[in-house]
Amino acid sequence: VFEAWDFGGQAIFYTLHHLFLSAMGVYGVLFNMEWFGLGSDETAREALEFIDFWLNSIFLHTQSAGGGCAPILLIGTHKDKVSDPNDHMRIHKILSDRFGRSMALTAWRSIEMYTEGGGG
Repeated sequence: VFEAWDFGGQAIFYTLHHLFLSAMGVYGVLFNMEWFGLGSDETAREALEFIDFWLNSIFLHTQSAGGGCAPILLIGTHKDKVSDPNDHMRIHKILSDRFGRSMALTAWRSIEMYTEGGGG
Protein backbone atom coordinates (compact mmCIF):
# COMPACT_ATOMS: atom_id res chain seq x y z
CA VAL A 1 0.00 0.00 0.00
CA PHE A 2 1.31 3.40 -0.99
CA GLU A 3 0.04 6.56 0.68
CA ALA A 4 1.19 10.11 0.00
CA TRP A 5 0.54 12.90 2.48
CA ASP A 6 1.10 16.57 1.86
CA PHE A 7 2.04 18.34 5.09
CA GLY A 8 1.05 21.97 5.39
CA GLY A 9 4.21 24.04 5.43
CA GLN A 10 2.67 26.87 7.41
CA ALA A 11 3.95 27.40 10.95
CA ILE A 12 0.48 26.79 12.42
CA PHE A 13 0.72 23.11 11.39
CA TYR A 14 4.23 22.45 12.78
CA THR A 15 2.93 21.15 16.11
CA LEU A 16 1.01 18.38 14.33
CA HIS A 17 3.79 17.04 12.09
CA HIS A 18 5.33 14.77 14.70
CA LEU A 19 2.07 12.82 14.85
CA PHE A 20 2.56 11.66 11.25
CA LEU A 21 6.34 11.21 10.92
CA SER A 22 7.74 7.73 11.49
CA ALA A 23 10.82 5.71 10.62
CA MET A 24 8.67 3.56 8.32
CA GLY A 25 8.16 6.36 5.78
CA VAL A 26 10.04 7.71 2.80
CA TYR A 27 9.97 11.49 2.70
CA GLY A 28 10.17 13.93 -0.17
CA VAL A 29 11.10 17.51 0.62
CA LEU A 30 9.94 19.51 -2.37
CA PHE A 31 11.28 22.93 -3.27
CA ASN A 32 10.74 25.30 -6.15
CA MET A 33 13.90 25.40 -8.27
CA GLU A 34 13.05 29.00 -9.19
CA TRP A 35 13.98 29.95 -5.62
CA PHE A 36 17.60 29.25 -6.56
CA GLY A 37 17.61 29.90 -10.29
CA LEU A 38 15.55 33.02 -10.72
CA GLY A 39 15.00 34.38 -7.21
CA SER A 40 16.95 36.87 -5.16
CA ASP A 41 19.70 35.99 -2.67
CA GLU A 42 17.14 36.53 0.10
CA THR A 43 14.76 34.06 -1.57
CA ALA A 44 17.54 31.48 -1.85
CA ARG A 45 18.49 32.00 1.82
CA GLU A 46 14.88 31.53 2.93
CA ALA A 47 14.59 28.42 0.75
CA LEU A 48 17.68 26.88 2.36
CA GLU A 49 16.25 27.62 5.81
CA PHE A 50 12.94 26.02 4.77
CA ILE A 51 14.69 22.87 3.50
CA ASP A 52 16.88 22.80 6.60
CA PHE A 53 13.80 22.99 8.85
CA TRP A 54 12.19 20.02 7.11
CA LEU A 55 15.34 17.91 7.08
CA ASN A 56 15.86 18.52 10.79
CA SER A 57 12.21 17.86 11.62
CA ILE A 58 12.10 14.58 9.69
CA PHE A 59 15.45 13.51 11.14
CA LEU A 60 14.35 14.34 14.69
CA HIS A 61 11.10 12.40 14.45
CA THR A 62 12.33 9.38 12.45
CA GLN A 63 15.83 8.72 13.78
CA SER A 64 16.79 5.25 14.89
CA ALA A 65 18.91 4.18 17.82
CA GLY A 66 21.81 3.75 15.37
CA GLY A 67 21.68 7.40 14.36
CA GLY A 68 20.07 7.00 10.95
CA CYS A 69 16.63 8.09 9.89
CA ALA A 70 13.97 7.38 7.28
CA PRO A 71 15.04 8.09 3.69
CA ILE A 72 14.59 11.69 2.54
CA LEU A 73 14.65 12.85 -1.06
CA LEU A 74 15.13 16.47 -2.10
CA ILE A 75 12.85 17.08 -5.07
CA GLY A 76 13.11 20.19 -7.20
CA THR A 77 9.92 21.37 -8.92
CA HIS A 78 9.34 23.88 -11.74
CA LYS A 79 12.08 22.39 -13.91
CA ASP A 80 10.27 23.78 -16.94
CA LYS A 81 10.96 27.31 -15.70
CA VAL A 82 14.58 26.59 -14.77
CA SER A 83 15.47 24.60 -17.86
CA ASP A 84 19.18 25.40 -18.30
CA PRO A 85 21.31 22.38 -17.29
CA ASN A 86 23.93 24.80 -15.94
CA ASP A 87 21.32 26.15 -13.50
CA HIS A 88 20.55 22.57 -12.43
CA MET A 89 24.22 21.96 -11.70
CA ARG A 90 24.47 25.25 -9.77
CA ILE A 91 21.39 24.36 -7.70
CA HIS A 92 22.82 20.90 -7.08
CA LYS A 93 26.08 22.49 -5.87
CA ILE A 94 24.22 24.87 -3.54
CA LEU A 95 22.30 21.96 -2.03
CA SER A 96 25.37 19.72 -1.83
CA ASP A 97 27.42 22.43 -0.14
CA ARG A 98 24.69 23.13 2.40
CA PHE A 99 23.32 19.63 3.04
CA GLY A 100 25.91 17.19 1.67
CA ARG A 101 27.05 16.18 5.15
CA SER A 102 23.61 16.22 6.72
CA MET A 103 22.84 13.11 8.74
CA ALA A 104 19.29 13.39 7.41
CA LEU A 105 20.36 12.86 3.79
CA THR A 106 22.07 9.49 3.87
CA ALA A 107 19.74 8.25 1.08
CA TRP A 108 20.44 11.33 -1.06
CA ARG A 109 24.15 10.58 -1.25
CA SER A 110 23.44 7.38 -3.17
CA ILE A 111 21.02 9.03 -5.60
CA GLU A 112 22.98 12.26 -6.15
CA MET A 113 21.10 13.82 -9.02
CA TYR A 114 18.35 12.67 -11.33
CA THR A 115 19.17 13.17 -14.98
CA GLU A 116 16.60 12.92 -17.70
CA GLY A 117 18.19 11.32 -20.73
CA GLY A 118 21.61 12.62 -19.69
CA GLY A 119 20.43 16.21 -20.11
CA GLY A 120 20.27 17.19 -16.45
